[in-house]
Amino acid sequence: MSSALRRSLAGFLATVLASLALFPAYASTEWLWSAVLAALFVSTIGFVLRQVGTPRLLVPLGQLAALGWAFVLVYAPHELRFGFLPTGESVLALAHRINDGLLIVVRYAAPVPYDADLVMVTAIGIGLVAIAVDLLAATYRLTPWAGLPLLLVYSIPATTVSGGISALAFIPAAIGYVVLLLGEGRERLGRWGRVIGLADDVAGPQETVQTSLLGQTGRRVSAAVIGLAVVVPAVVPTLPESVLGRGEGGGLGPASRTIKVNNPIVDLKRDLKRPQDFPVMTYTTGTNSPDYIKLVTLDEFDGDRWRPSPRSVSNVTPDRTDYARLPDPPGLRSNVAKTSVTTKFQVTDALQSRWLPTPYPATAVRTTADWGYDPATLDIVLRGQESAGLSYDVRTLEVGYTPAELRDAGPPPAAVFDRYTKLPPNIPKEVLRLARTETAKAQTAYDKAVALQAWFRNDFIYDLEVQPGHGGSAMLEFLADRRGYCEQFAATMAIMARSLGIPARVGVGYMPGTRQADGRWLVTSHDSHAWPELYFAGYGWVRFEPTPQSQTGVAPVWTVPDTATPNTRVPDQRNNPEDPRQNRNPSSSPTPLPNRNDHINAVPTAPTGRSFHVLPVLVVLAALLVVATPMLARVGIRRHRLTQRDPERLVEAAWRELSDVTTDLGVPWDTGTTPRAAGARLADRLPESAQQALRTVVDAVERGRYAPAPGEVGDVRAAVVTVTRGLSGQVTRTRQLRAWLAPVSLWRRLPALWSPVSGLLDRVDTLGPRLARRWRRGRMAGTSR
Repeated sequence: MSSALRRSLAGFLATVLASLALFPAYASTEWLWSAVLAALFVSTIGFVLRQVGTPRLLVPLGQLAALGWAFVLVYAPHELRFGFLPTGESVLALAHRINDGLLIVVRYAAPVPYDADLVMVTAIGIGLVAIAVDLLAATYRLTPWAGLPLLLVYSIPATTVSGGISALAFIPAAIGYVVLLLGEGRERLGRWGRVIGLADDVAGPQETVQTSLLGQTGRRVSAAVIGLAVVVPAVVPTLPESVLGRGEGGGLGPASRTIKVNNPIVDLKRDLKRPQDFPVMTYTTGTNSPDYIKLVTLDEFDGDRWRPSPRSVSNVTPDRTDYARLPDPPGLRSNVAKTSVTTKFQVTDALQSRWLPTPYPATAVRTTADWGYDPATLDIVLRGQESAGLSYDVRTLEVGYTPAELRDAGPPPAAVFDRYTKLPPNIPKEVLRLARTETAKAQTAYDKAVALQAWFRNDFIYDLEVQPGHGGSAMLEFLADRRGYCEQFAATMAIMARSLGIPARVGVGYMPGTRQADGRWLVTSHDSHAWPELYFAGYGWVRFEPTPQSQTGVAPVWTVPDTATPNTRVPDQRNNPEDPRQNRNPSSSPTPLPNRNDHINAVPTAPTGRSFHVLPVLVVLAALLVVATPMLARVGIRRHRLTQRDPERLVEAAWRELSDVTTDLGVPWDTGTTPRAAGARLADRLPESAQQALRTVVDAVERGRYAPAPGEVGDVRAAVVTVTRGLSGQVTRTRQLRAWLAPVSLWRRLPALWSPVSGLLDRVDTLGPRLARRWRRGRMAGTSR
């Protein structure tokens, strides 16, 4: 294998091994293969460019161009010229997808659930790391510096995963870096000629084992570095999770006043927890009881989260009134009582969505935007623009459901039942058991839905402080703690309904908002909401409301049967005096009617309270501890020496202390001379007041080393203190401060501390030859018999 190919393969392998550290940051593994292919593609392009003689400066540019072209081809294949050349439209489409993926990264706490755009962004990131590693290790041959981009990959999960990650996650990245260094070392030694050998007598006096001195040293250093890298993070305490936050967004800058809707179920909590409640849209309507405003329908559950299924978007043609009609709502019979309502919407610049917000079900839309619709859900999809700043009129149906009618609804069509009751096999059994338990007395699908809704509204607490997510473990935690926010309530009720044979899906959008003094309705970011929709034959998709009353007000009237109706539990309709939404009034309307008439100021107001930031305090304390560590170690050594009880040990410890004191203060000290000669040289630098103390120490050391009986050693401790003060008074204050904060004598002890580790590494390094020797000895003994 050529050295050029070896360098490229080493860079590819190091990048892939480092990327394995990302596993704790993701809830699934779909990203891995895309990342591996991106790294392999980049490494191959770099190798080819170098082989054809491309100038070194142009190699990474060529890799970047090739990487971009490949991702356009795979992830934005529309509008390509001749089927393979990117155009401005295709590049813009890729940029939008990259932006969508990045928003999921910054707005969702690790482990991040699967998302196609997120997988693409991860693959691009690994591809860029591969370019950096290839540039440093293969193009410019600065291999040691290639560890920096590898360390960057490892730092992502180390700083984002709640509670930190296992120290073992560092091992693959460290091995990849060692592979890079070994490849470079082999190439450099190859230029010198024959590899230097060393005969180490590790097997015994009768047999030697030949091993490479440089290889042996390299293996020892590698083992030591990896060992320290694994052990140190394991013993160093991690910062508490609240110091750095949970990755939910919600800053105070201008970007925090923009709602970029990409995956609504992921974005939901971010919008609910924004510090400013700013306007999203206003509307006027012909009804006094407007319904929820839907953005998108989530109709597939993969075991991890709800998501929109692949959509078949149909085109529309406006009529003479510029309204474009939509088909009849799926499943709704023509003879069901319903009223047409016209609503005029004005979306603010803050809401940037690919879906057009409308009440359900919409029958016609008038707008200047280019749009289409999904026939199965009636979700409206915008083409070529987003909803920010858009004005439009919508005609919707206000359907007069009644509890009796919904209870008497027959079984759903087979196609609807098969599609909308489908669940993955990994649903926790506890969830299925609870669904059956809480609906045990209900006879019909409607009664089961009402029982589930009542259970959630009466027995659970609305709480925005819980972690986002509604997959298996998150769902179990939600059901155990009985607290969460609308995402968990809607997602869990829909899953339970499906498990009971009731077709279900999840709607995401906004509550009706607040009626203003001029008759308009104002919807803000804090009105973001999710709810379940259940299918009833003849009536289609019907909205339920499991989120507690403290957030949503009363439940829809069609979900509240007569209290005398058997086998159902009636939701609590009492006003909550602590309702943060100011006691939504109970009414017979399908949605709660808010009382508040306050106008939301479009300009966010800075918070007035003061918060205590823990991170700066911890950083300062850590810095002070690092600075004080040498001084504390030196004080500990001095205290240990001067508290010896045995006179002989005390004298020798005192002499070593004087040696370290002179070293720290920059005074010459010859360790190879006699105590009397060393004392004579030191006496020249001492004031008269310390001369006698020095003679006391020197005499004690001489008697201890040379006299048959040392006799009385005197007050050696006080003598050492006096000599130390006398020497300190002869040097500058800067030298004294340096001796305290950075005592040089400590560094002399590092080799002694390293000796046991070095000996252990020597034993490990020669384990193979020693085992081989024993095997050969045993074989020879067997042959001699």
